[in-house]
Amino acid sequence: MAANQLQKNWEAFEALRGSMEAENMGRAALLHDGKLIAIYNDSGDAYSIGVKKYGLGNFSVETFGERPRSLGFFTAYVNSSEATA
Repeated sequence: MAANQLQKNWEAFEALRGSMEAENMGRAALLHDGKLIAIYNDSGDAYSIGVKKYGLGNFSVETFGERPRSLGFFTAYVNSSEATA
């Protein structure tokens, strides 16, 4: 991916994130050429469509926030400082 494409897409996502994150928590944004193309429920869907529509290296997929993850019984054994890595 061209560095300027990545930078433009990241800047566009950062500009949108504050106003859109609450409504789109855990969803994936497909960006191309510094513009939001669409928001998908799954980053895999956003990636697949990005590849088909723009080709590898010509788009970005960014996720709004993170949905809480449950590891069931093992949650108690996860160090919270390591969980964000």
